[in-house]
Amino acid sequence: MTIAPRSTEITTAPRRKGLGAVIEDQFALRQLIREYLIPAETNNLWYTLGGVLAIALVVEVLTGFLLTLVYAPDAGRAYGITKDLLSDGLWAVVINFHFWTAYVIFGLVMLHMMRVFLTGGYRGGKQGLWLGGVILAACVFLAFITGESLHWDEVGFAVPWHISEFFQAIGLATAASYTFVQLRDIAGATEKLGQIYALHISIAPLLLLLFVVLHYYLIKVKGISLPFWLKESGRRIAFSTHIFEWIKYSGVILGAVLLLSIFVERDAGIAPQLIPSSPLFGSPHGPGGNGAKPTFPIGWTHGMNVVFGQFLHIDPDIWGTVVGMVIIAGAMISVPFLDRADRAPQGWKAAFDWRRRGWAFLVVGLMWFTMILGFLVNFLAVPD
Repeated sequence: MTIAPRSTEITTAPRRKGLGAVIEDQFALRQLIREYLIPAETNNLWYTLGGVLAIALVVEVLTGFLLTLVYAPDAGRAYGITKDLLSDGLWAVVINFHFWTAYVIFGLVMLHMMRVFLTGGYRGGKQGLWLGGVILAACVFLAFITGESLHWDEVGFAVPWHISEFFQAIGLATAASYTFVQLRDIAGATEKLGQIYALHISIAPLLLLLFVVLHYYLIKVKGISLPFWLKESGRRIAFSTHIFEWIKYSGVILGAVLLLSIFVERDAGIAPQLIPSSPLFGSPHGPGGNGAKPTFPIGWTHGMNVVFGQFLHIDPDIWGTVVGMVIIAGAMISVPFLDRADRAPQGWKAAFDWRRRGWAFLVVGLMWFTMILGFLVNFLAVPD
């Protein structure tokens, strides 16, 4: 008895005419988008997270570009500029949207990486995809922590302050001109703020663009891995329909962020201690000692500093952030090499096969333990 081969239904978008067709031909967009076929099952929430993340990053870059038109990395003026923007109706929406979208990006990065981990999406010769995702997460962290500094309140001032602590810990603060005395001087602090500004508006976005393009290239070449809870039908659809799903979910998520930006006011915080008008001017303490706490996505860094400084009595406490970064980065990098499964899980039982995936789950758990511990301690911490 001969069984006929299973047919696959292929859905392609009709060829366009006119200017759109010319643009598609000249830039090979039809081959990249409309004629690039993917499994129909990818049009679901789990498989739109990466696309929504990409759109959120684009929006973040665009709003960031607008803010460069009115912001100046001057240690004596930056706080006042931020405060003025937050009190100006239209600019307040722009800066708040930029601020809250960063939270969305952080959440999407974590959700996306955990979905890929659970489904073993790095199996089948796709370890490079995972490692590229880890680098992307590091770039997002760099963008977030430098953006935090640009607010230039006492919390933002803590970023160069902690950089100075690190240089002091390794004996290079004087050589790098990154001492506390220099940071408390407006001219010296302006130089450092300018460096952080350059990282935020040029280096971080360029790295993100490079690795996003590489990430999508590898996905196209190596193929999309379906999660085990979706049964593949064999249908193929144009990638353009998947992009439409990205836009749909992005509209919902970023629309909510826009409403939050319009209707929820946000203050500028406390002026940094190096400004004479600050209530903290002349303080003998650093930002942490004055009660400054970083915002949620990087709050674990301050929490780890408190663990090392107040609980373990390790001085300087910046080693808490360093150790935390090493644990998180090491855990993420090692995942595809510690996972001993020979292929992506085909069911829930295989997904939680501790014999094959136990070490991978252990390091992921260690990463989450570090971050959650840091978040909780940061939330409960009181000034020294």
